[in-house]
Parts: sequence; C-alpha cells; structure tokens
Amino acid sequence: MIPQRPNPKFRGGPAALAGIALAVISCLAGCRARETLVAVIPRTCGTWLWEAEHTGVAREAPSRRINVYWNGPMREDDVQAQIEILSNAVQRNVAAVIIAPIQDLPLRTPLQHAIHAGIPVVVVATDVGLPEDRKLAYVLNDEHAGGQLAARRIGRMLHGAGTIAILGIDKRLESMAERARSLESTLADEFPGIHVMFRSLAVPTVSQEQQVAEQMLANGHPDAIVTLSGQSTRGALFALIEFNLNGKLPLVGFDQNLLAPIRTGELDSVIIQNTYRMGRVAMQTVFEQIAGNPIQSKIMVEPELVTRETIDSPGVRETLDLSWWLP
Repeated sequence: MIPQRPNPKFRGGPAALAGIALAVISCLAGCRARETLVAVIPRTCGTWLWEAEHTGVAREAPSRRINVYWNGPMREDDVQAQIEILSNAVQRNVAAVIIAPIQDLPLRTPLQHAIHAGIPVVVVATDVGLPEDRKLAYVLNDEHAGGQLAARRIGRMLHGAGTIAILGIDKRLESMAERARSLESTLADEFPGIHVMFRSLAVPTVSQEQQVAEQMLANGHPDAIVTLSGQSTRGALFALIEFNLNGKLPLVGFDQNLLAPIRTGELDSVIIQNTYRMGRVAMQTVFEQIAGNPIQSKIMVEPELVTRETIDSPGVRETLDLSWWLP
C-alpha cells in the first residue's frame, strides 16, 4: 500500500474539517430546498396561447423557489403523448403538476393516479369533471363570459338581425362546450333576430377547418362567422381570403394571435384566454398546496376581447408576453 502523505497546504485540524463539512451540508441542504420541481404540461408547445402560460409560470416560480419542468405534446390533438408526459412526471415524484388537458375524459384516470400518489394538481383551462379538494384545484378561463363577448360583438355588428355560422364546436372539452352554449344562449336571449344557419364540429388541423369553411361558403354564406378555436379561426380566415370575402364578411374568432388581420380589418376581433395570468395564478396555487395552506379551489380568469381599438391595451399586451426566459 502506498502511504498517504499529509497535504502540506492544509493547516487546519479536526475543527476546520468539521467546519468544511458543515458548510458543504448547509450548501446541499440549501440546494435541495431550492429544488422544488413542478411539472407544467400544456396542450402543446410552441404556440402563442400556451407559451404565454409558460411565461406566467416562469415569472411566478423563482420568487417561490420553484423550478419548472415544462413539457407538452408536439400536437394539440395528441392525447396519448400528454398522458405519457403526465405519467413520467408522476414517476419522477415531482412536487406538483399544472396541466391543461387536451381532452377531459381520457385525462381523468391519470390525474386521479397523480392525486392518489400525493401529488397536488392544478388543472388549467377546462374542468375535467373531478371534484376539487386540497389536492386538486382549477384555474379556468371564464368561457361563459367569452361566449357572451362573442355574441354581443356579433349582435352589434349585425344590428340584432341576420344569420351566422358557428365553426369549431368541440364537445370533448367542457370548456369548449360551455363556450358554444354561452354564445348561442346569449344570442337567443339578447338578439333573437339572429339565427344560426350552419354549425360544424371541430377538426384537428387548420387546413381541415379551411375546407369546412370553404364548403360552407360555396353553398351560400351567412352574414357573419364565429369560430370557437384557434384552428377554426385561421381556417375560416384563409377560406374568406380564397373567396375574396376577407374584410367584407365579419369574422369573430377565439384563441388566436392574428394581430395583423385585426389591424387591417380582415378579422373583426378575437376573444383570447389570458393564459399568462392563468399560469401565474396556477403557480401561486401550487405553492400553497405544497405548503399545506388553504387554497381557493376554483379560480376564474376573464378573457380579453381584441379589436382594432383594444389591440394595444395593457390587458392584451399581457396575454402576448412570450418571453418566458426573461425575469
């Protein structure tokens, strides 16, 4: 055995060694205290709607010593991928989960597994039908208010009389179903002279939504169009361009960042979810859940109506903040 020589540069004794060990332990303990990991799972990554949520959670997390694990499916219709991401987060034993489900029903069982594993969950943007409690909270867009905004915008443009088409109806999400119900009930109550002449269910892609809109326009167009999703809004706008009706046939959409067409008048308006604020509120709620403090189990966030007049307002600018990497 090769004898170990003492380090000539080290002059301390046992007390110094103990001090070093204590400092290392304190450092490690401090690092562990700062490494509370929360998984945030959007419906998809890289889109304006969900990157704004990314900004919201990223701005709120550092002050609460929370690290964000952000991961979502590549496509907004890939339910299985979202379930796998959630399952992997549970296996990693994250401190909590914030998730915006692609569909309600398929996510219920995986979410129940997470809750039964003791992981607090905040569901964003849709009510999946599970009862809220101290381990499950909701941060939701006020879809009833969104439907009212769209109905009243259409009612004023048509002066209370005319026909409309409603595209992008999605019954797989309670939030989207409530959006459609609120739109039609508000029209019926406040604008009985406006009638729905065409309805279509949501399809996965913008090109498919465009085909639906073009088929509708080819058979006689309504006086205005309401589109209930981001894909249907883009699809309908492209169809109007193909038929040379952009800027002539009013289009009110949801969940899109089509700012240039709003400025030019090709798109009348868009009702947008404030996912930035929803992300911040969800992270605040998760922090209280982890700490074992009382929480507000269901929080509603008001949507924003974006028109040519409101496009540069502070409320709209907040929803367009995608710089999640900035403090």
